[in-house]
Amino acid sequence: MKVLNVYRSAPDEVTSKLAAIVSEGNEAQSFDLNVDAPDYDALVDMVFNADKTYCWW
Repeated sequence: MKVLNVYRSAPDEVTSKLAAIVSEGNEAQSFDLNVDAPDYDALVDMVFNADKTYCWW
């Protein structure tokens, strides 16, 4: 299963641990929205290619 973790802000310890738990045993990718110019086209492609997408704030 392909899992995508989207981070709105830099993940803290709890968020990192939770993301690791939901990604365990899966093909996991991450996308950071907390950069100057996020590549939204790439994000859309990644969302459609993932089986599950988790958004972390």
